[in-house]
Amino acid sequence: REIEGAAMADDVEKAILFAFDQSGAVAHDLRERAVGYLRDVQASPDAWRACVDRYPSTSYPEVRFWCLQTLTDAFKTSGVLQTLSDDDASFLQRTLMSWVAEAVQRADPPVPPFVKNKLAQVVALVAKTQFPQRWPRFTHDFLDLLTGANQQQAHSAADVFCRVMDAVDDEIVAGASGDASSAAAAARVKDAMRVDTEALRRLTEAWKALMAFPDARVAVAATATARRYVDWMDVGLFVDGGFGVAGDSVANAARANLGAEDVDRRAAACEFFGALVAKGMDHRTKTELIRGLGLVETCAQLNASVGADDDDEDFALRAAQLAAAVGHELVSCLRAGDAAACADPSEPHAPPPPPETLQTAAGLLDALMPVAVTHLRAEDERAVAAALPLCSAYAHRLKDPFSGSAGGFKGGTAGGGSSSVGGSGAGTTSTRDRDTGGLGFGDGGDGLDMLSSSSVAGGGGVYSSFATAPVCVDAATARSALRAVAEACVFRGAFPDERRAGVDFSNATDPRVREAETETAELRRDLFVVFRTVARVSPAIALGAVRDALAAALPNDGALSPSGASWQQVEAAVSAVHLLGEGANDPAVKPGADGTADGLLSKASPLGELFAFVVTRWNGGDLSASGPKTLGEATLRPEANKAATHRLVALAFLETCARYHLAVARHPQTLLLPVLAAFLDARGARHPDAEVAARACYLLSRFVKPLRQQIAAVLPEALNAMEEIVLNAVEPLSNSPSLQGSTSGGTVAVGKGTGNAMAVAGNDDRLYAYEALGFLLGTEDVKLPEEAQVSLTEKACARLRQRLETASNAGDAGTCARCIVACANIAKGFSPRLATEIRPRIGAALVAGLAPATACLARFDAAAVGPSAGVLRQRVVAYFQRMVQGVGRLAFPYAAPLVDRVRASGGADDLKECFVLCNQLCATFKKELALFAETVTPALIAQTAAALAPFASPDGHAHGVLGVVSRVADVP
Repeated sequence: REIEGAAMADDVEKAILFAFDQSGAVAHDLRERAVGYLRDVQASPDAWRACVDRYPSTSYPEVRFWCLQTLTDAFKTSGVLQTLSDDDASFLQRTLMSWVAEAVQRADPPVPPFVKNKLAQVVALVAKTQFPQRWPRFTHDFLDLLTGANQQQAHSAADVFCRVMDAVDDEIVAGASGDASSAAAAARVKDAMRVDTEALRRLTEAWKALMAFPDARVAVAATATARRYVDWMDVGLFVDGGFGVAGDSVANAARANLGAEDVDRRAAACEFFGALVAKGMDHRTKTELIRGLGLVETCAQLNASVGADDDDEDFALRAAQLAAAVGHELVSCLRAGDAAACADPSEPHAPPPPPETLQTAAGLLDALMPVAVTHLRAEDERAVAAALPLCSAYAHRLKDPFSGSAGGFKGGTAGGGSSSVGGSGAGTTSTRDRDTGGLGFGDGGDGLDMLSSSSVAGGGGVYSSFATAPVCVDAATARSALRAVAEACVFRGAFPDERRAGVDFSNATDPRVREAETETAELRRDLFVVFRTVARVSPAIALGAVRDALAAALPNDGALSPSGASWQQVEAAVSAVHLLGEGANDPAVKPGADGTADGLLSKASPLGELFAFVVTRWNGGDLSASGPKTLGEATLRPEANKAATHRLVALAFLETCARYHLAVARHPQTLLLPVLAAFLDARGARHPDAEVAARACYLLSRFVKPLRQQIAAVLPEALNAMEEIVLNAVEPLSNSPSLQGSTSGGTVAVGKGTGNAMAVAGNDDRLYAYEALGFLLGTEDVKLPEEAQVSLTEKACARLRQRLETASNAGDAGTCARCIVACANIAKGFSPRLATEIRPRIGAALVAGLAPATACLARFDAAAVGPSAGVLRQRVVAYFQRMVQGVGRLAFPYAAPLVDRVRASGGADDLKECFVLCNQLCATFKKELALFAETVTPALIAQTAAALAPFASPDGHAHGVLGVVSRVADVP
């Protein structure tokens, strides 16, 4: 029997070694058989007992790990521990402690870490069931490991101790979210540890000693273990009674590690203090804890260490997270004061923190903000993400009391009088823009000005008239903090350095570039949310931050500054200008913001001045200069602004110009030509990057439409510059991975037009150049003579018709589709009155393209070239509908041929298009449609009845609508 057992033991060990093999030396089928065999062994009720016997007798770590895993499974699921007798329980405890002692003492070879972790898990599971009733000295037994170890074993003893204490937290406390028995066990174990004062004393002494251990790995492990126990142990276990920095406490031992040379020690200490700050306690105690431990000063020192001589990202992240945790608790304290002040006295609510606590919290928060701003500028995006919520909360803290929302500033001062802001009238707070999301530029409303005029100072702090919690220590401190936040948002919103990111942002074909752009856009979105909040509190601060960024990126000489301003800085500064214009109540971006029906210069425009600064510096100009006299003088000068042609910088500038077109309308003599030139030269529609060029065409159409009257003065020069652009817009694009999508016929949809209007089959955003051309040619300004307007329009339309016919003959469906869309786009710029009544020759030129378009459709339908014919039908129908709207009756002769042509394809979608066309014609021409109806309707209805025939009722008769259509189709 003993020989048979020995043979079985050998088989089990072999099976374990086969199952754990990772070298590939064991055949797959043999390994699967070994796994199955071990599964059967583990299913035995006495498997755990066999593992207890096998563990000390084997020398294989894999076998030991398997034995411990089997014990873990049995103790978790089978209820073995609950059924043990007292003698068996005591034997199991002694056995486990002997294994632990071996793990401490064995040095050659040492017990592997994965075996130690699993052993710690088994110990914790036993303690979960037997502590304190059957294992009352559990905590002392493991503390004895530390005191009983000699100098050579101290490291190993500390390592095993930390692993076991971590496992207790994992298996008993953190794992208590399941069934009721687990929660009860967690409560029992925690209560037993809390009431054992001697064990707690020894535990704190152990943590202090281990945190100061010479080996950094032990110190880091001990600090991490203490951090776990902060969550559910009394705070007095870790700090002295007065929360002071002096004294002998675990917190002070951890503080010593904050100044250590080893970055892992410092990072672990940051995590410890972060857990200590986040521990639940009342606001007064929490604020005293932060003040007493000097955590704000500590955060500042850590920040200085990171910035001066430490490039370890993990430590920098932990320092940022600690600052964020401290700030979060301070903001929560201040919010509690506001909530209590705004609560309904008749309803139960939590009492506010004491006034001295609120004042202390406000002062600490103001002192902490410079640290948070530094982390906001960090290269590590994780550190930025940690600092963002605190910076946002601080800005909202200054904004909310004046937002007019629930719990906000209601008007009135401490003396009971009304508040007047910027002379806007008694009792008003200029909330119009704040309620609608506007930034209030130019209306005199500044949140910090309101803070000064509608608040009272007391106890060293500034209070709003309704709140018990101070808004800030003083307005100057708040201004400084907000200015730093705004500057950091602009700075950190820049694209990363190309060497650090490992990509070339000028190469749009690289998938890594697209990924990096997406990551930057996501980060910028979060940063700009905070920036908008700052701008709503104080527009002047936001303007100043952006103005300084622009001055650094675009110096007077127009070249990149000697200090190293890069294209990333230029793009970030211009993008910030674009952001400021979003929803702002400023005449540069909001129609009617002047407050008068006419007279564009009736109101100051801070954003307009900022945009003028950008434009004049863009080509190396100066604000004092009068501006270029011709479009040629305003074209690109590469030596003046080396960043202007970078694909990302060019896009940012053009987007900003389109948003600030009203600023150009206010000062066309200085701004129009430089901006128009940027759209038309290598910074825009002639950019070597196809995506930038296509986007420039779309933005040009947006820019030209409201400014066509001003552009009329330089129209010949503008049209001459656009000629090459519009001619190339209908030509096929090369197959470039940077372009968005593709269609048949070599057509590519690119850009980001409104609603992606052009990004459909047969179109791309380059065709918006024809829309811009139509807006320029369609102006009714007297500066454009009639003959010139007509001849230019006829010339442009004739070119398109000729190109359409050439492409049709060559079988190029993609080019045909683009030419048809271009014809429709030109027509958008002409009013029906101009095209039919004032200058009917223009209407005739616009509508003449329908004839070759319909002929082209017939050619491709007959060739049955697949999806290209369907694309063309869509484009031709859209062109015809545009002509019905633009030239009215002039389009009528083309109606019947087009309906017949579309109907001839026989598809259900095409029949639907026919009815849509007929409805539009009926609404437009009414009685004049009689001849058309007689000609087209019978065949259309007959074809419709045939298409619906498969849907007739089972009796073979058509009822309801089908019957009506059939009867109409039978009418001779």
